[in-house]
Amino acid sequence: MSKSAQAKPRILAVDDSKVMRRAIAKILGKDYDVVEASHGEDAWTLLLNDDSIQVVFTDLSMPYLDGYGLLERIRKSDEEHIREIPVIIITGKEDDEEAQQDALNKGATDFISKPFESIQLKARAKANVQSELTARRLSETSALLERQSTVDEITGLGGQRYFCKAAEETLAYIKRHGGHFLLVRMDIDNFDGLFIKNGKAIADNILKEIGKQLSAQVRNEDKLARIGLAKFGMLLLDANMDDTEQMAERLRSKIEALKFKVKDSKFGVTVSIGILEPQLDQESNIPALIAETETCLADAISQGGNQIVSKSTVTDVLGISGIYEIDVSTAIRLVKEGRSELVKPHTTTLLKELRPLLEFLSEENDDD
Repeated sequence: MSKSAQAKPRILAVDDSKVMRRAIAKILGKDYDVVEASHGEDAWTLLLNDDSIQVVFTDLSMPYLDGYGLLERIRKSDEEHIREIPVIIITGKEDDEEAQQDALNKGATDFISKPFESIQLKARAKANVQSELTARRLSETSALLERQSTVDEITGLGGQRYFCKAAEETLAYIKRHGGHFLLVRMDIDNFDGLFIKNGKAIADNILKEIGKQLSAQVRNEDKLARIGLAKFGMLLLDANMDDTEQMAERLRSKIEALKFKVKDSKFGVTVSIGILEPQLDQESNIPALIAETETCLADAISQGGNQIVSKSTVTDVLGISGIYEIDVSTAIRLVKEGRSELVKPHTTTLLKELRPLLEFLSEENDDD
């Protein structure tokens, strides 16, 4: 049962004494919805199936599962809302200081002694319900902020935090194992004006449609995100400039062909795209690479928008700027010459070329 369906905060009273449970329900029933359990196992089942419970009052001595066991399960739960719930231990004359200390060590929030006064019980309930409610709201806000930072709610694409983290991880892997990537930045032209003229609903629809076009163009292994109001970023792993420029042109063309309806009229949008093929080395860092990609984008925008501007800083083995690939024999020669840094970006491609030979040699070795 969801919490929204409850008019009152919900409290769980756990005690093998029906008289004690009834006493708690009678004292708190006016202000709280009190549910009862006669032992720890029943209480645990209720907690697993009812996320509206905000506070637990439990006795220590009970059959099947006692208060210690229930408390331990709660604090070790995989569910955060269960793990963080306040647990008030009801202590009797038989529970000495050592027993209370043991409960405290297991995560008890507070204690109340039998026989308890109604004012005391109400005070404990009120303080801990408010504490749980505050913690729950903070947790929900934190979860929302975390999601918003990693996933864009409008387009369903990754968010800025996701993109930066993924790019940093990819670069770190390449520095260790070799490989390369291309960065792409895309802005919707004059989006601020479109937003002001047509309103948020239309602007959101534009973003959704462009998000769909982007998702349709990139591969599963590529990183794609909305990183600003009308700003998008792509990291294309082991891609080459020719294929990326062709993809960007398809994307630009398809977006230009989109039509959006406002009342009785239709209008279109365009995008500007910047592409960078960077020379990666141990000094490379993502903020600098993104900034360099932004210069390509700025050039596309300065040319009137609806343009693609690309740049490569990669140098081939002869020192000529542009795209390059090396074959296995060239790679072997470069390694022998002590120029392995030129081979490192191509290890993925070279391994693909060598795989059939390696598999053949492995089979021959097994036959011997």
